[in-house]
Amino acid sequence: MDSEKILEKIQSIFRDIFDDEDLMVTVETESAEVEDWDSFAQMQIIMGVEAMFGFKFSTDEVTEFKNVGDMLECIARHIA
Repeated sequence: MDSEKILEKIQSIFRDIFDDEDLMVTVETESAEVEDWDSFAQMQIIMGVEAMFGFKFSTDEVTEFKNVGDMLECIARHIA
């Protein structure tokens, strides 16, 4: 699965969590750019991605995420 398809899939997770059907995230999107993206929302995103793709992130992986692109790269490694 390529990066574009992964981004499309996780877009739905972000929209559900932030209850915003118009929310658009890109690989450059950081938590500070999205209203209400706090530690609780971060955990919801992580759990949503894990459920969608069927794997678990390690704590080290999660702490390294600086933006959506970092998460996307990690997802790609797990599903490759």
